[in-house]
Amino acid sequence: MKNKFWMVTAFVLFVAFGTNAQTKLSVDKVYSAYLRNSGTIMENNQIKGYFFLYLSDKIDKHTNEYTLQILDENVNKVKDIKFQDSKKLNLLEAAYNGNTLSFLFKNGDDKTLDMRIYGLDGTLKYTYTREYDKRTDQLMSMYETMHTDDGTNQNVFDLGKHGYASVLPLRDGKQRTYEVDFYSSEEKKQWTYIPEDDEERYTNAEFLGSTDNLIILEVLKKNRALSNSVNAHLVGINFLTKQKAFDIDNEGDTYTFVPTNVTTENNSGKIMVVGNYFDKNANIIKDASKGIAIYAVDSKGKVLSRTYNSWADDFAKYLPLNKKGKIDNIGYLYTQKVIQAPNGKMFVVGEGYKRQASAGGIALNALSMLGGGGRTNVGVTKIVITDMVIMEFNNQYKVSNATIYDKTNNTAEASITSDYVSQHQIALLLKMTGAFDYDFTTGNPDNSNFSVCYSDWVRSSDYKGETFNSIRYDGSKFTTDKIELKSKATHMKVFPAKPGSVMIMEYFRKEKRLDFRLEKLS
Repeated sequence: MKNKFWMVTAFVLFVAFGTNAQTKLSVDKVYSAYLRNSGTIMENNQIKGYFFLYLSDKIDKHTNEYTLQILDENVNKVKDIKFQDSKKLNLLEAAYNGNTLSFLFKNGDDKTLDMRIYGLDGTLKYTYTREYDKRTDQLMSMYETMHTDDGTNQNVFDLGKHGYASVLPLRDGKQRTYEVDFYSSEEKKQWTYIPEDDEERYTNAEFLGSTDNLIILEVLKKNRALSNSVNAHLVGINFLTKQKAFDIDNEGDTYTFVPTNVTTENNSGKIMVVGNYFDKNANIIKDASKGIAIYAVDSKGKVLSRTYNSWADDFAKYLPLNKKGKIDNIGYLYTQKVIQAPNGKMFVVGEGYKRQASAGGIALNALSMLGGGGRTNVGVTKIVITDMVIMEFNNQYKVSNATIYDKTNNTAEASITSDYVSQHQIALLLKMTGAFDYDFTTGNPDNSNFSVCYSDWVRSSDYKGETFNSIRYDGSKFTTDKIELKSKATHMKVFPAKPGSVMIMEYFRKEKRLDFRLEKLS
């Protein structure tokens, strides 16, 4: 199975400073490469760069020196920013909003969460500090266990020029809820929103996206701790007024709608919400969905239109599907990206996953039971990541085409967890741990052309190893491209770069060295 990211005490920021071009750079004395949050800096779908922070020295037994290395898009060094802090300082997540960078740190000495916002010139603009307690300690545990180095940001997101939001899970006894924190990058201002409704004592919130004034969440609610009945809500919080703008449930709908992605429609400003829909009496945690729905919503939460595309009738014209929404040899689809094209079309990028029997797990459990023991922690099933699927919707949001792009099946989860959790919980686990092969999407600001990029692991007579793949749309048709990632590096990661290229980052553990190189796509 591929390894897209790896462990951090480090970040890289690439910003276009207009310096002379080069194609390769090496950084020595990198003793621990912690690149979980090494992410792409993008603005209007255009590459602005990436970021990299590393442990550069040990001052004493309590204090370390850290360096923020600023590089340009041609991998030229621009500036080093050094600071000293606690040895127990851990970077949790980072984000970029077009003007600034934000870093969320956990300080183990002070028991605080510290949000630091830097300008692109390396100036520290604002620092926000808050203590963490037993309620947010669940977040700390999550980062140390489930949130691996392959994972993507789960709690910190950019809100454009205004700043950043964090969405943190809260746990207090049997109660589960969430809080939303807003951090301004324009002035020193921070506030926290915690739901106070009685019905929100048992909730889980996922960040879906934002507009110029809204934070949009999917919130799953239960009316009590042991209830199996879960209701899905689309919640909008206005980060300028600090108030909840809307809370859309499915009470008056024909079906139960579970949102998974949002995008803004070109020109109209309508919020387009994509998700699965279910029968009204279905259990959305356990039961199979009926298909994919697309809602158009305005900024006040009014639902303007609802369009349903069923697996059995609509998608079956283009994909080999059964009535439970499973694609033959692919399984279920997780929506990775929604792309709104200028001609009114919408493209949805999906990636398949399925549960299948694990011969090794069955054998180990059988041996354990024959020997008088109980079940082991190894599951009798495993979760497999399958193929990419790109679905096309017309300007009425009805599916008009769907294409499967084959890739090698990779085992993502083989513990006892894979035996019991639902298809929806599996998808969230796979996203959190970075198990999907989807990497990123780049293109023109108006999405008139774009490239969907993903990793694969090829096992053939000609080549065995990791590959980087792109599916490019030129406004009328799709084409594919692939490069082989041959390397002796301990770990490797591919980033988007200038048009027609990718940037490859390699970590050589023995040499304590990071290499960065630009490579052209064919």
